[in-house]
Amino acid sequence: MDRDAYQAETARILTERIESLRKMTFSEASSLPAARGEDAVVAGQKATITVFRQDSPYQLSGKILVTVLVARERWFGIAAHHTERGLVFSPDESVREAAQLELQNSGG
Repeated sequence: MDRDAYQAETARILTERIESLRKMTFSEASSLPAARGEDAVVAGQKATITVFRQDSPYQLSGKILVTVLVARERWFGIAAHHTERGLVFSPDESVREAAQLELQNSGG
């Protein structure tokens, strides 16, 4: 497997999904399903692309965290490698990129 190609393709997928979601309003983000996933092939590897919505996650009271995660199985399904990015939606502020710590605190 070409790790560089996989990482580049993953980064492209995450950027496309994040930019598409960034156009949403707080209300639209709140109507997303809690989780929606799809199988994909990323640089020749089977992967799953999942969009998660969390309402008021840890230290983001009253806000919505939308996370896009690209994951592929490793070690015969015992472990997984994942890469994620997220957005924080607030009713009174503009949409912003989630900090790495916010993603970690939400279970990522």
